[in-house]
Amino acid sequence: MEKILVKTGVYSFVVTFFILVAFMQIEESTNDVEGMTSFVVIPYPEFFFHIFRYSIITSIIAVILGCVYILSNKKKE
Repeated sequence: MEKILVKTGVYSFVVTFFILVAFMQIEESTNDVEGMTSFVVIPYPEFFFHIFRYSIITSIIAVILGCVYILSNKKKE
């Protein structure tokens, strides 16, 4: 059980990290009340901190879901 949960955590972290690096944008656009659009470029340390944070959150959720799945299968047996 522990081996499966560790693999789930590591794999979900790595996959989420790579997906976010590939698809998360470094620019943010904001619209003012007057309709003006401005773009803000996020610095690279903050950008990678966001990606790291989202990857950890996804990994924790995946481990919890894996634990629930394993425990529900044990109850059926």
